Amino acid sequence: MILVTGLVPYASAVQLDAAILSGENPTEPSFQFLRIVYIEYPNGGDLSESLRKTNQTLSFVADSDTPGMDELVVQLNKNLKEISSDAVVTDAKIIYHVILKGNQNSAVIEYKMQLIPTITNHVLTTSFEKTVIDANWRGISIDEPVILQTIYGSFDVNNPKSALDVMIPDLSEKLQDVSIMQLPLIDASGILDLPLYKWHSMFDNTAIIPGAVEYKYIGENVITHYSMGECSIDVGPCGDRQWVQEIDLDKKYTIRVIESSDDASISFEGYVDTTRIDGSEVFLTSLKTQVSAEPDTDEFPATVMYGMAGFAAIGGAVMFVVSNRKLKRDKNEGQTGVDPAHLKAYETSSSSGGYKTNRGESHLILNESKTAI
Repeated sequence: MILVTGLVPYASAVQLDAAILSGENPTEPSFQFLRIVYIEYPNGGDLSESLRKTNQTLSFVADSDTPGMDELVVQLNKNLKEISSDAVVTDAKIIYHVILKGNQNSAVIEYKMQLIPTITNHVLTTSFEKTVIDANWRGISIDEPVILQTIYGSFDVNNPKSALDVMIPDLSEKLQDVSIMQLPLIDASGILDLPLYKWHSMFDNTAIIPGAVEYKYIGENVITHYSMGECSIDVGPCGDRQWVQEIDLDKKYTIRVIESSDDASISFEGYVDTTRIDGSEVFLTSLKTQVSAEPDTDEFPATVMYGMAGFAAIGGAVMFVVSNRKLKRDKNEGQTGVDPAHLKAYETSSSSGGYKTNRGESHLILNESKTAI
């Protein structure tokens, strides 16, 4: 019997880190795919006996000299066309690392695969005022096998189960029907799904500040950072994604796949804005002046934000005027509290052995002979 919870067809957790500098073509972004798999055996069983004391590591590096990398480049370019990107991948590098550790009640498998493609043709147009840069390449994904010839033989880096076929081949065969263990690793589609206008942006102008050279900071232009992955009301809540599958062998076992939410950071040299051209999102960059573009249809208009800020300023000014008038009126009317003439002071701690200070208390005098407490 197999029970599957979670109707998402593919798992995708990726960390994108990229830098696009002026005049440099190509660029080499880093896509890091992370995943954790738990094989739970709280009731013991054959899997428990085999995995409880297991501690293995599998790792390798693949580049242009590795058989199968050319086919990976072809697959990436096929996907770029499917997502309407003009960028072209000319080369790629993969750093693959898996750790398997067995514990008392479960075994933990940690996957970490870094894909570094060499991307060209991402700069669409360049003029004196601004440069248009393709943005769709950020969402590359492959849902097919990616077979490389490694030190472990023929290896599918896009199928997490391939690592188990090497490290624990006998048990891996028993887990053949666990579909969630074979969800593709190369999937950055979640980064593409979040529109750019929902990303956070900020620029660092340290390079153009007078005196920056004194601190040995070398640079000619501002640097703009675009990032996603932060939780907000607009983007939605953050949380780990989880897929669970149960399988009956000699006992019932639970397989749990966990991934964190996607995050990305892309840095540019110069000022940056985003817009759409023919339905596709692009970056607009300029080295010397700030760029502006029409906002996406779903973007909260800047004019509305400025209007809200203006109303807030007007409201603050009104409050200041009212408060100032009240202060002047109170000043003209004098003190509005208890008249000091109706208060009588007396010393504190006047009892025997008391510690006397300069502090005191007062009582309200109703008349000459009666005091109210």
